[in-house]
Amino acid sequence: MKKYNYSLLLFISFTLILQIGCTNYPVIQEPDVQMFNNTVSSDVLRDSLSFGKLTAGMPYFVVSQLFKNYSDGIKEVQIPVATVGSKQRLVEVEGWGRNYNDPNNIKVFLDKYETPKGNLYIWYERPDFYTMDVSQWDTLCVYYNDSVYCSVVNYLNKSTALTIKDSLPNLPTDTVFYGEIRYKNREWQNVTYWYKLQILSNAKTFKLGDLNYELYPIELLEFNDEPVSSFKWREVNKNEN
Repeated sequence: MKKYNYSLLLFISFTLILQIGCTNYPVIQEPDVQMFNNTVSSDVLRDSLSFGKLTAGMPYFVVSQLFKNYSDGIKEVQIPVATVGSKQRLVEVEGWGRNYNDPNNIKVFLDKYETPKGNLYIWYERPDFYTMDVSQWDTLCVYYNDSVYCSVVNYLNKSTALTIKDSLPNLPTDTVFYGEIRYKNREWQNVTYWYKLQILSNAKTFKLGDLNYELYPIELLEFNDEPVSSFKWREVNKNEN
């Protein structure tokens, strides 16, 4: 009986090894460059995309397009987590000590992709001015018609609205803008990227428009258990071929 169990265990182990070794990974796809350029005005992010680099600051739809052929067996997406960098899924606890996680209050999500060169983790976040550490004396820059309009932040009205010092009457109130916050004192990240800003009629106050997760900015990348500044998908495809 023991000999039978041992043989069965060897067979199962060998089968698993074969399955792992023979995993066929889909080719990581190219993103829609025109869609990206219509959404993102940053030369830095556009250059990164053109060189095949996924980086922090890019909108999440780039990830969706890159891994659109990945199946559930080698990916986990939209995992709710407490903070950027956490891999612990937020779960609800039943009973008297129930801990209820309102989906509307969850701001940080994690994707995991198994690639032929290792596991890739991507954190992305529903942005607001509080969680992104925006404060007085940071600079808001808004892109419109091939021009950039910048002014210092005067104060935050709330988590989704801020007021700048100088009015910008050249910006129409019925338009959605791409913008950047350039920080005065933030060591780990000098710029954050915003994809749906609207200016109010006073020409000084900006608010965040409603976002779906496709426009959440990427906050952090980890590849093979190491934080990385970029994920070079073309190199992964080249090595797979």
